[in-house]
Amino acid sequence: MSGAAIQVRGLCKRYGQRAVIDRLDLEFAAGAFTVVLGASGCGKSTLLRVIAGLEEAEHGTVSIGGADVTRMAPQDRGCAMVFQNYALYPHMSVRDNIGYALKLAGLERAERERRIGEAAQLLGLRDLLERKPAQLSGGQRQRVAIGRAIARRQRVLLFDEPLSNLDAKLRHDMRVELRRLHDEIGATTIFVTHDQVEAMTLADRVVLLNQGRVEQADTPMALYHQPRTAYVAGFIGTPPMNMLDAWHEGDHAVIEHGGRLRMRQHAGQAMPVVLGIRPEAIVLDVPGGIAATLEAVEDLGSHRVVYARIGGQRVLAIDSSRRPYRPGEMLCLGFPPAAIRRFDPATGERLPGDGAETAA
Repeated sequence: MSGAAIQVRGLCKRYGQRAVIDRLDLEFAAGAFTVVLGASGCGKSTLLRVIAGLEEAEHGTVSIGGADVTRMAPQDRGCAMVFQNYALYPHMSVRDNIGYALKLAGLERAERERRIGEAAQLLGLRDLLERKPAQLSGGQRQRVAIGRAIARRQRVLLFDEPLSNLDAKLRHDMRVELRRLHDEIGATTIFVTHDQVEAMTLADRVVLLNQGRVEQADTPMALYHQPRTAYVAGFIGTPPMNMLDAWHEGDHAVIEHGGRLRMRQHAGQAMPVVLGIRPEAIVLDVPGGIAATLEAVEDLGSHRVVYARIGGQRVLAIDSSRRPYRPGEMLCLGFPPAAIRRFDPATGERLPGDGAETAA
């Protein structure tokens, strides 16, 4: 199965006076696994439904495989969709659930059985084909829903938060299965989720939406290490990037109610700035570092999350040592130059000239 490229141009979708999708332009490469990520209400599921033909946009076009499908019926677009709630027929067996759409399409029984068997083999469902959905676990039911989609052999697979009803271990297992499945069948896959872990582990490319607009579309590592905006920096990462209000003065940045950092990039005139740094990049106990007061420590086994304050601003750091901590003790935090990201506090856009060092 070969995937089809998808182009979305000037897409607008409103509910009443609220623009859920606002002049959206996107391309989904043929055969790629793209994750559309965002908070609840950002328009990600609406985008998926517009591509599938389940919703009609007020403006804009959708093209699949070079053909304009904007006015086409859902069944004519070459898409298969997997929903959050599985949408299985409770009175049908696993075999019949997977093959029902094939039967409606008029495929011969032998061909239906062959496709059902192939889907069941891919998803580990061969021993469950005669069971009803009520006899299956949540993970098994989700596999059946995926099997029903891939048995149709469409060029585009659309997933609308398919793992959100599963527990943590099943979500992990299904992430591994979905990535393997995609690599085997080669369909163009669009996967909608609010879970950044799913986005980081599954995607070739992540599209991060914010109120119906694209904040950044790039590889998972680019979003993590080179966020284009403060919104991206704060959304991606667990814990998220620290964002510190500061003031640029010449070649220094003064953290509000805190210390001074010597910046690699000369700021020119004095200006406010937001400094971003990932928790794992902060170095603890650096002589001459930025003074911070320890608030609390979360021990997660493999590492600890250290909560501290620089003046009135909270900072999180990752600590893999086993040294003891006392609430209220003073820490000296080091900010490696390459780890600093600068953002405009007015627009949220990232500023050129990253990098800082602790001032002498």
